[in-house]
Amino acid sequence: MKLLAILLLSIAGMYLGYKLRKSSKDNDNERFSIYGGLTFLIALTGGILATCLFLLKGESSTIENKMMFRLIFISIIGFMFVFLGVRLAGSAKREGNKLGQIAGLTWVLVACFVGGMMITKTTKMNKGWTSERQAQVMSSCEGMADQGNSFNCPCYVREVMSTFKDPADYNKAMEDESSGKKAAFIAQMDNDCPCGGASFDESEVESIDLPF
Repeated sequence: MKLLAILLLSIAGMYLGYKLRKSSKDNDNERFSIYGGLTFLIALTGGILATCLFLLKGESSTIENKMMFRLIFISIIGFMFVFLGVRLAGSAKREGNKLGQIAGLTWVLVACFVGGMMITKTTKMNKGWTSERQAQVMSSCEGMADQGNSFNCPCYVREVMSTFKDPADYNKAMEDESSGKKAAFIAQMDNDCPCGGASFDESEVESIDLPF
């Protein structure tokens, strides 16, 4: 029902923009033509983004879903600016306006440059120790109690992140018991993160002189 409402609002906005742009040609009003075009693009962009957000969110947003939505958002916004820049450059070329051509090409170049940087940054969202992967390690630490291995889980997660820079290396070590890495790491955790031990290093705590 919500998705249908989003689609109807988007279609209504695009129709309004189309009618405004069409009426501008009848009245020979360039200003309304610009506003009509912008209304159409904004309604189209908003409808696509709202639909993608609705479909990707589900019950809870994962890192993969957030990354996908950001990529879609950047791509659509970047395409809109590139489209407007090309239109501006084309119109300026037909009218012989060099300044307008430069402005249009600048729009295109800036949109491509910023979009490329944002896409590169977004693709790195799912690398390393994300909050979801840390939560998985915390959950596995709590589950080890059933196997007779009880640790201070916040300390355990911190040591895992320090020892295994790549989460894939940790998963491989925990799954392949024949390599001996899992047994060695568990033995290390028995000493470094025993159950009931402090979840921080005492050297990290500042001493405070009380006034009495």
